[in-house]
Amino acid sequence: MINKGQWTILPYSLVKQFTNLRLSPPGVVPQRDRRPRWIVDYSFYNVNQDTLPLVAEDAMQFGHALARVLRHILLADPRNGPVYLMKLDIADGFYRIDLNPEDIPKLGVVFPSPPGVEPLVALPLVLPMGWKNSPPAFCTATETIADLANSQLQKSCAVRPHVLGPRAGRLDDLRPEKNPTREPKAYETIQPDPCLPRPAPPVAEVDVYVDDFLGVAQGDKARLNQVRDTMLHSVDSVFRPNDAMDTVRAEPVSLKKLDKGDAAWKTRHTILGWDIDTTAKTIALPPHRVARLREILDSVAPDQRRIGVTKWHGILGELRSMSLALPGSRGLFSHLQAALQQRKGGRIPLNREVHQALTDFRWILENIALRPTRIAELVPLLPSALGYHDASGAGTGGVWFPADHLVSRGVTKSAPLLWRYQWPEEIRAELVTDQNPQGSISISDLELAGGLLHLDVLCQHYDIRERTILSKTDNLAALYWQRKGSTTSSKVPPYLLRLFGIHQRLHHYVPRHDYIPGGSNPLADDASRLFHLSNHDFLNYFNSTYPQETSFQCVTPTPSLLSAVISALLKKQAWCQYTAELGVDPFLETLQDKIPILQVFLYRVRSGSLARNRSAVLSRTAEDYLRSVGQTFALLGHKDPRLNSIGKVDYRLNRMLRSFTKDDPPPNRVKPVPIQVLRHIAHRATTWTNHVERATADMIILAFFFLLRPGEYTANRSDTSPFRLQDVQLFIGPVRLDIPTATPQQLMQATFATLTFTTQKNGVANEVIGHSRSGDLYLCPVLALVRRIIHLKQNAAPPGTPLATAYQDEIPVAILPAHITQTLRLAVTSLGPSLGFLPSDVSARCLRAAGATALLCANVDSCFIQLLGRWHSDQMLSYLHLQAQPLMKHFSHKKEFPSKRPISSNTW
Repeated sequence: MINKGQWTILPYSLVKQFTNLRLSPPGVVPQRDRRPRWIVDYSFYNVNQDTLPLVAEDAMQFGHALARVLRHILLADPRNGPVYLMKLDIADGFYRIDLNPEDIPKLGVVFPSPPGVEPLVALPLVLPMGWKNSPPAFCTATETIADLANSQLQKSCAVRPHVLGPRAGRLDDLRPEKNPTREPKAYETIQPDPCLPRPAPPVAEVDVYVDDFLGVAQGDKARLNQVRDTMLHSVDSVFRPNDAMDTVRAEPVSLKKLDKGDAAWKTRHTILGWDIDTTAKTIALPPHRVARLREILDSVAPDQRRIGVTKWHGILGELRSMSLALPGSRGLFSHLQAALQQRKGGRIPLNREVHQALTDFRWILENIALRPTRIAELVPLLPSALGYHDASGAGTGGVWFPADHLVSRGVTKSAPLLWRYQWPEEIRAELVTDQNPQGSISISDLELAGGLLHLDVLCQHYDIRERTILSKTDNLAALYWQRKGSTTSSKVPPYLLRLFGIHQRLHHYVPRHDYIPGGSNPLADDASRLFHLSNHDFLNYFNSTYPQETSFQCVTPTPSLLSAVISALLKKQAWCQYTAELGVDPFLETLQDKIPILQVFLYRVRSGSLARNRSAVLSRTAEDYLRSVGQTFALLGHKDPRLNSIGKVDYRLNRMLRSFTKDDPPPNRVKPVPIQVLRHIAHRATTWTNHVERATADMIILAFFFLLRPGEYTANRSDTSPFRLQDVQLFIGPVRLDIPTATPQQLMQATFATLTFTTQKNGVANEVIGHSRSGDLYLCPVLALVRRIIHLKQNAAPPGTPLATAYQDEIPVAILPAHITQTLRLAVTSLGPSLGFLPSDVSARCLRAAGATALLCANVDSCFIQLLGRWHSDQMLSYLHLQAQPLMKHFSHKKEFPSKRPISSNTW
């Protein structure tokens, strides 16, 4: 560097009087197959902090150079011949641009000197590595070269041959492979995306990444030579070529790399650290980077508990650089990044989520050889399908409008897809609401989960491999997570984003995400909320409300992905924790017989050590855990480890589950509340002045007569919905009362009352159940409803107010299951032990059974009871028979014996 006039070394005694002298420490950056690179830490003396940005920082446009090259390759018309690649490297890089002499002392460097020798100072005469203004100043020059070259190529101007052209062309490989070895068979049937522009002129483009010029071109040898000569002349127009006076100065273009074949045209070239094959249209990590990836992953043992911060930063940086062209890997960084927030001193704890992410990278590493990345998976084009999705506390749903060219799978071609999924109780119970501020799932989490199910629906019914799809949502948080692919949160999103990445890698599509205002998203709103409609009515509603040329087709997400999404929402990671403790691969690929591992897992879940709440679970829950593991295997393209050679669950697992079922405690059947308890509550309620207590009594009466579930007559987060003020109708004989305008006196004359189903469990939307007066002054369903209506009207309650609402001092109070249970138990205590019931025997769940038992004892047909109670089977009635004492107490007298004489001991 000294001989080339790039640096000068002076004794400190000569430079210490320089104005503005600053001395910074030097360092070196290791490089593969090259000597280490000299670099300076200009932040040490605040040189970078004090540097004014008097350069064109916008010139640094190299961040997307690889993406632009890949786009040129994909958009190239194959009828113009194969696409060829080449690259040029600028020798000496930053050292091509001189410094202002007045600023040189500010960039001084402490130069290492032997002991006993006067301290030395190195002064740069050119742009030094490490200075803040060096990259933009240098990129201004290289971007100018690229612009000049592209301008010449667009004009198709003839250029004179460059002196280095023949030297660079000696290694041209203009014989593209007809049967590229990297072309996987799975892609042979994939047709090019019709959105590609056809016909298109031959491509001829130049791009630049700092000092690496990248050429992409089609044509014969003469045209390729012209493109290369244009690039070389453009370099010479900015960086002066050598002449006879230059004896030390190197040529602007690196001749060493030129002789190695960098400037040669090839269809398979290593560009910016990636092996690109333009014939097969694939991109892959070079062998040395694959080996490096394996080395990185092997450096973190599966049982390692902590790691140094500096080392972790290096691992994250290298994984990020390799993830650029590894579809699906973007979704694996959330937990890796979140670990940085848990740093303690200079160490970072490695939890099971971090190890799971590293295991996923190991899976991608093993998958690289079998699944090279197609360029069509990385470059977005016009969308081949447009979709809208939404989620609510009740469920999620959406619609897809596929393009005509998409190949359908089991559905009518070009038919818009309509789907929905109602969240299970365990998800709704964890949703954050005003009544449940301690929940663990937010509505944005549900929107994100719905977005994944939305993508899966399209994948299952249309072939979208290497197609761009656009999905729109009205939730900005979910949109941000989907676009970025990662988050530093430790809550639900990282678990879902991991599934997003794996799903994309398995199905080979190009996802795009966009925002749509909530008011402009009515189709997805309806799909995620109209769960009171049957599937048939749901489909008819969409076809009539949003008519299309081709009718909607109603579909559902796959069970395996549903299981994975539910596990992600609940942050279930039992399997990953278990395999990490054993030190085995989560996919058990090294084990020939996987059943023993599954058996131990099943036992640990059953005993509680791997269960969510760390307590023993029932056999059904343990079976759900095992099923979730098997379905996740299938989702990731592996064989379900539970199944034997004929596709059945292995007998060892079945035998174990049967033994768990036998050991389960007997089911805790609810006991029907005696009618005396209800009469006592109804009579005492007439003397109560507290509105909450009176409302509780009325809701107990309604639950008894209408056979309601707790979630239908209380403010309970359950698998059903409460009846509201607008769901009630009152009649005087055949005349229906107008409840909003009727006076309290008119309401009290009602003789018949009905409730209309909306979203209640097992109910058909808009069906009605009703009761007339019971004849009892206190225990009457009509009077209970009338009292509820009068109270709510007096407090100006809106029509959507649940009946289980009481206004105390003008403040609405929700009637909870706890209110019901407390009132029932106080009544049982007041009636005393002669009742045959203990206070602990009754709860809010007993009223439904009590009403059904009362009908059964009144000889009402069991089919009508089943219909009124909305039971899908007669299992409920089977144990109601056994608990109905009035029905069972005389059965022993009806047994016929051979004789009426007493049976002596000799008879036996």
